[in-house]
Amino acid sequence: MWHTVSFSLVARKHIEYMRKVANVRVYEIDELQFPTFVPIARYVAMVHPAFFIMHRVLRSKVDTSGRFREDYYRWWREKYEQLIGIDVCDSDQFSQLAVELANRYDKFVVPSSFCVEVAKRSGFRVRVYRVPHGVDPEWYTMPNVWESMPVKSINPVLLQLYLYKVTRRKKLILFWLWHSGDRKGWPEVYEVYTRLYRERKDVAIVLKTGIPNPIEYQQLIEYDAINVYGWLSDYEKMALYDLADVTLNFSRGGGFELNCLESLARGVPCVASEYGSWTDYVPRFLWIKKGRKVHPLPGNALHVGYGYTVDVEDALNKLHVVLDNLDEYKAKVMEWREKVLKKQYRWDVVARMLLRIVGEDTAY
Repeated sequence: MWHTVSFSLVARKHIEYMRKVANVRVYEIDELQFPTFVPIARYVAMVHPAFFIMHRVLRSKVDTSGRFREDYYRWWREKYEQLIGIDVCDSDQFSQLAVELANRYDKFVVPSSFCVEVAKRSGFRVRVYRVPHGVDPEWYTMPNVWESMPVKSINPVLLQLYLYKVTRRKKLILFWLWHSGDRKGWPEVYEVYTRLYRERKDVAIVLKTGIPNPIEYQQLIEYDAINVYGWLSDYEKMALYDLADVTLNFSRGGGFELNCLESLARGVPCVASEYGSWTDYVPRFLWIKKGRKVHPLPGNALHVGYGYTVDVEDALNKLHVVLDNLDEYKAKVMEWREKVLKKQYRWDVVARMLLRIVGEDTAY
C-alpha cells in the first residue's frame, strides 16, 4: 500500500472482487505495518507479495548475531488462523532463501502452471495452488471502442493514434515497456521490429511506457515509432488494444505478463515465447520458438534460474504470417477467447478460486 507496483494492482483486484462475489470482509494492512501487527482475532492472512513481506516479518526481530528470532515468529504466527502467500516466479528456479520463506506459509498461490512446477522442483513443501490473473468481465463484453463510441469521448492522444493509423494505413504493433527492458525482451523487440520495418512499410510500433521519450523510443524514432506514456484508465487501455493489430510479449521471464492477456481479451493476437508463465493462456498458434537461455534477473536473491529469449527468426516469420492474415488470426483469437479465456481469466472467477483455497482443510 505504501507504494504502487504490479503486486498492488493485482491485490486490489483480489480485494475488490472477494468483496463483490461473496460479501467477504477484507481488511487491508500495509506491508510495513504487517510484521508487528497483532489482530484481535485469528484471521486468515493473505500475504502479497509473499516473499518480500515474510522476509520483513522475519527481519523485524533478530538476535544480536543477526539471526531470525524464531521465538518471536512462532508467537506472531499463532495470531493467524492461516497464512496464505501469493507471489510469482520470474525464472525457472527459486533460490534456497525463497524456498525457506515459502515454506513458512500454510498455502502458497502462484499464477501459472509453469510457476507451480518451478515451486515443486525448487523444493516447496507447502501446498502450491495455481490461481491466474484476470481482467474485469467488461473486457470480454464491451464492443470495440472505435466502432461504438462518439469520437469526442476518446482520449485525444489515442485519437491522434487512431487518425495516424487510418490516414497512413498502418498496422500497429503494441509493446508494453514498464520496466526491466532486458527482462521484457527489449533487445529482441528492437531487432525483430527493425528488420520487419525494413521488409514492409505498412507497420508502426507503439511503445507504451510510464515516462515520455525513454531511450528505447529514441532508438526507434526513425522506424515509425509512437510513444504512448503515462497512466491509462481501463477504458483507455481497451481503446489502445482496440487500435492494435498485434501485441508483443517477448518476456524472458515474468510471473504472468498481464498485458498479453488483456490483448487477447480484446481479440488482438499476442505473440509470445513457447516457454514461460503465459503458456496457460496464450494459444499455441501464437507461440514463438524459444531462443537463447539467459538469466532474466541476474543477481536476484529469489529468482535464480533461467528463461529464454524469443528466437528472432521465428518471431519475425510469425509476425509476417499474422500481419498478412490478420482477419484469420483475429477470428481464431476470438474463438479462443470465448472457449477458454472468458470462462477462467476474469477477476470474479479468480476471487472465487481464492476463497475456495481459504476454505480448504489445512490438515494434510
